[in-house]
Amino acid sequence: MYPPVEFPSEAAGPEQAAGAPATGRLHALGDKSPSLGAALVNAGVVSPIAVDYVLQKQKIEKVPMGNLLVELGFASAKEVARQLAGQRGLRFVNASEMPEPDPAVASVFNRSLCMTYGFLPVREVEGLIEVVLGDAQMDVVTELVQRKLGKRCRFLQGEFDCVAQAIQQHYYFAEHPPARLIESEVRKLEGDVDRAYSPARLLEHILHLAVRERATDVHLAPTARSRSVLLRVDGVLRPVFALSPALDRLVVFVKLQADMDASEQRLPQDGSFTAQVMEQTFTIRVSTLISEFGERMVMRLLPERSSLDKLADLGFLEEDVAVMARAFSRPHGLILITGPTGSGKSTTLHAALRMQPLIERNVLTVEDPVEYRVPVACQTEVNRRAGYEFANAMRHFLRHDPDIILVGEIRDAETARAALDASSTGHLVLSTLHVGSIFGVMPRLKLLGVDSETIAENLVAVINQRLVRRVCPHCAAPRLATDEERRWLGQSQTDAPLQVFHGTGCSHCRDTGYMGRLPVYEMLVINRDLADAIASDANRAEIRHRALAAGMRPIHSLARHRVLAGETTMEEILRSVGED
Repeated sequence: MYPPVEFPSEAAGPEQAAGAPATGRLHALGDKSPSLGAALVNAGVVSPIAVDYVLQKQKIEKVPMGNLLVELGFASAKEVARQLAGQRGLRFVNASEMPEPDPAVASVFNRSLCMTYGFLPVREVEGLIEVVLGDAQMDVVTELVQRKLGKRCRFLQGEFDCVAQAIQQHYYFAEHPPARLIESEVRKLEGDVDRAYSPARLLEHILHLAVRERATDVHLAPTARSRSVLLRVDGVLRPVFALSPALDRLVVFVKLQADMDASEQRLPQDGSFTAQVMEQTFTIRVSTLISEFGERMVMRLLPERSSLDKLADLGFLEEDVAVMARAFSRPHGLILITGPTGSGKSTTLHAALRMQPLIERNVLTVEDPVEYRVPVACQTEVNRRAGYEFANAMRHFLRHDPDIILVGEIRDAETARAALDASSTGHLVLSTLHVGSIFGVMPRLKLLGVDSETIAENLVAVINQRLVRRVCPHCAAPRLATDEERRWLGQSQTDAPLQVFHGTGCSHCRDTGYMGRLPVYEMLVINRDLADAIASDANRAEIRHRALAAGMRPIHSLARHRVLAGETTMEEILRSVGED
């Protein structure tokens, strides 16, 4: 096995070497906010039982409460930052709302200083220096800004990790423009006829570019006369540059890092390696395919520590969050989340799961891979080489007295039967299923060998979702809806003009008009009438009729609500969800 690849983003400055905190640490929060636990309990963010548990661990681990609350998942970093913003009387800004730093203001400071004290100076507004605080003390930052610029501050409160990442990225990319560095490495490799120069630096710069652009995947796609490099950002592939076929050695290098057979160019392969990018650890999952022009490679970037918001922060409506909370608090049954690959099923599943009092429940999971850490849960990962898969994991779980079982995906008959057996014997089973709609769940489970009576008896709820790109908040602008949009939104020609929003394009969204994603979904909670219809093998139209009568809102209804609210566009809905 090859060792992890280290990609240092910048040499440590003297202040960092003297003991600057690591990225994302909540190192001082416990000291400067001793009543944090009580404040979070009063706000309804965490339970008193969770705080008592954290206090017990704190005595042993000697870690501030803020750290433990986030590390154990009892409170998200966003919730802690929001609570701190409320205590300080500051406006909270999330990652998508964070202003772009003005080089004239930010250049007065440096990365080490900003990381040490947990702040990012962004711009001058009305004679005040606007500063986003992370894990920072206001009086210290005020003194620093006054000394450097001679002006007072206007503070915003950000998530600690987001502010730390913004500091890292701004100062690193100000000195190391990715396009220039990639171009320089390509020239070196093309001129290296003896192949003595390693492609490691080129891979480093490509991964840095991917992180800066918020990409989830990097594609290396061969064509007849070149090799295209593409990034998937917010679910959409975007070409960024092309390479000469002479640089196929980059593919060979990545295969070696991922413990794959570099000499095998006839069969698809899979592998993985770890890399440090911008002081953040990523697992890079690598997959290759053989095409007529050579090997095609995809690298998926999985952060080692993925933060997880609550359902409301993910974009679910408050009334739906309440319904989902009741469904996930059921003592037994089966809850399924459906949708295509990349539609956010696992994120929703984990976010809903973490709404429950998990410290009082025994939670066991089998996932492929483990993407989110769940507090006080036993999480296991599929290992096909060792014969550990979803179905046989379920058999072992039942011997461990579980309350909740999370199965990453139901993909075969054995897993489907095991999931239904577990729910029938008094356990709450959560999983995902690849079907196109809510009403495809019942036929799919029947194809996997589960009878209608068992489905009706155990199915609690189904959530079908897609992810659509959100209109960039920095360049969103209103305009009158076109005739096509008015028809799609249910407006007639005689109705008053309708206003919709679109992104005009800016540096934040790389001129795409979109930044981030939000869910468009439909939700079906099984009541007695629906269970009877399922048990009697009613057709899809009959089940849909009963579901609508019970108050189910179709996915396109919410999609239109998103457009009218200015959150997304009709074009994006049609791209991700399709026609009604």
